[in-house]
Amino acid sequence: MTSYTRWDRAAYIDRVGGEEEAERRRKALMARQSGQRLAEERKRHGLTQAQLAQAMGVTPGRISQIERGELSTIDAVARYVEALGGKLDLIASFGDHTLTVATTEAA
Repeated sequence: MTSYTRWDRAAYIDRVGGEEEAERRRKALMARQSGQRLAEERKRHGLTQAQLAQAMGVTPGRISQIERGELSTIDAVARYVEALGGKLDLIASFGDHTLTVATTEAA
């Protein structure tokens, strides 16, 4: 028989040192997940980090930072997506409607 512990948000917040740290960790996890999805897309295009770096005019280390979620500015992600031949749409959601704030050009 498998046992499990019920997740307790309050206990988690206490364990990590407060609400701010819990939020920082949540954002870091989301950034890592986004970076992993970008890496998967790069691989679907059959490119190495070095090849994508050359196309973007950056170092392979910069590509690695993006794919680890350590560098996730809109500009960096837009350049990454454009180098893969895609375009980035920045959309703001307001509950009852959305607004396209910016769209990059497809490569």
